[in-house]
Amino acid sequence: MRRLTHLLLLSTSAMALAQPLQLDMKVFADRREAFMKKMEFHSAAIFPAAPEYMRNRDVEYEYRQESNFYYLSGFQEPEAILLLAPSQPKYRYILFVQKRDPRSEAYDGPRSGIEGAMITLKADTAIYAEEFERSVYRFVPQDAQIYYAFGINPLIDEKIKQLFVQRRSSGNWPMTDPAPLIAEMRLIKDEGDFRMGLSKAIDISTEAHIEAIKSLHPGMYEYEVQAVFEYIYRKNGSPRDAYPCIIASGHNSSILHYSKNTRMMNDGDIVLMDCGAEYGYYSADITRTVPVNGVFTKEQREIYQLVLDAQNAAMKAVRPGLIKATLDSIISDRLAAGLLRMHVIKDAKDVRIFTAHGYSHWLGLDVHDVGSYTVNGKSRQLEPGMVFTLEPGIYIRPGIYDALRNRGYSEEELAKIRPTLDRYMDVGVRIEDDVLVTEDGYRHLSAAAPREIDAIEALMKQRGISE
Repeated sequence: MRRLTHLLLLSTSAMALAQPLQLDMKVFADRREAFMKKMEFHSAAIFPAAPEYMRNRDVEYEYRQESNFYYLSGFQEPEAILLLAPSQPKYRYILFVQKRDPRSEAYDGPRSGIEGAMITLKADTAIYAEEFERSVYRFVPQDAQIYYAFGINPLIDEKIKQLFVQRRSSGNWPMTDPAPLIAEMRLIKDEGDFRMGLSKAIDISTEAHIEAIKSLHPGMYEYEVQAVFEYIYRKNGSPRDAYPCIIASGHNSSILHYSKNTRMMNDGDIVLMDCGAEYGYYSADITRTVPVNGVFTKEQREIYQLVLDAQNAAMKAVRPGLIKATLDSIISDRLAAGLLRMHVIKDAKDVRIFTAHGYSHWLGLDVHDVGSYTVNGKSRQLEPGMVFTLEPGIYIRPGIYDALRNRGYSEEELAKIRPTLDRYMDVGVRIEDDVLVTEDGYRHLSAAAPREIDAIEALMKQRGISE
């Protein structure tokens, strides 16, 4: 009970947003120990750092460490390798790192080097990355089980193949992917996850949604709204977006992953804003859909309320032991019942034509975080510490008529439906929130960003930073 009580205290928007992140190396040490207990004792796990990628000519994309590498070490530099060897008596946690280089550091900033890896990152020992091939066998005995995930860093993949796959005459090293083991660890959040980024990522994002909603007005461009989000992110210490910001107005609101954000918003439009900050490598994922002019039309209000009711029904059902697929069923049933009442579908199964995506996903270091949704072929039960989104949506777009034809609707049936559907055309509504499972229910982590129609309209009467 103590652990989740701490989570509730950490998951509040009252925390000071501007405080810089302080890494707690004990959190990473505890994770490494927990992971090594899951490994075969006579084994070694090797994690490559994410590679650097060129954007164009001599400009690189912003670097972000691979999530599992970061989760186990807190190390954020490229050209590194993490090795865990539970059977080693002295050196169980080894970091291979770049050499210190004054010229490179003058351009790109200081490197940790061997000293930093051992003093700050608390590695048992550190070695230069260029010596990996020569020194790795010191820590990986013959016939040891090797945990390694191919496909993250092609250069390291080739080294691993040469060292442990092609050299079978020197030893037999069975290979297995560590991803399932670490995914189950990452699926259950603890105090460390919230204290070192998850709470603040969500709090920054709710503040940004509030400010963006206040800033909206007809004649504004979608990219101006994106700028409001990113200003609030950076102002509060978020180094990057958790994913490309979606500001989808008018007919764009029915494009699920629209991210061009170039359209000018008009009076009477609805705008769907799916934006989240990253902080401490943790992602938030929040969507709000609001009227550009501050007042929902009758049609926008009807669709919005239907989506909100479905989300509320699912959220209220969240508790430990609930089969996760039940949340999808609750949302789907609510949305289908609403569309049947509107007489735009004839069968509840046809709701999928109007929804088009899943209603929930895990949330953590990755916006679509790791962790299986099934156990032994069945939808898994919710457990305390799981964090996920609830994101029902309805999208009414011109192609809806072809989709209905493909479901077997006759031209006569479409003629009856068309007058109603045409009234709602180009209305896309998604509401997405972040939820924590607690010992006795749930915590609505992103509740600070208003969802109720009256609360949204009241907020939009206030002035935002773009005005």
